[in-house]
Amino acid sequence: MSEQNFSDTHNPDNSDLPNGQPHFPKSQDHSQDTRRANAPSHQPPSTVPQLKKALLTVDPGALRGCLYRDTYIKLTNRTSFWFHPTYIDYVATSGYKWNGYAWIPWGTDLDRIVSFQCT
Repeated sequence: MSEQNFSDTHNPDNSDLPNGQPHFPKSQDHSQDTRRANAPSHQPPSTVPQLKKALLTVDPGALRGCLYRDTYIKLTNRTSFWFHPTYIDYVATSGYKWNGYAWIPWGTDLDRIVSFQCT
């Protein structure tokens, strides 16, 4: 194993960076955090789409195509409802769930989703 030289200085406030701020690549836009998106201003469709055969696990890449779109999901506890995802990562999603009257903030782990269909 080779010996590596690490700086002994501890700099918790990033004072060596401009304005003490962490650096983000210019390609990333951190001004619009998708986890803070507003609830939809419309009702979900009145017809429920036919869900495909249940999957073993939900692929985050497939669900990402439903970002900011009305999505009908079915969970492992057999409940199903309209969901409007505003954030998706490798293990969880969050957004707004339709309760029959209004969109309410809601999130879950992807392993609880059995199937989904975007509109």
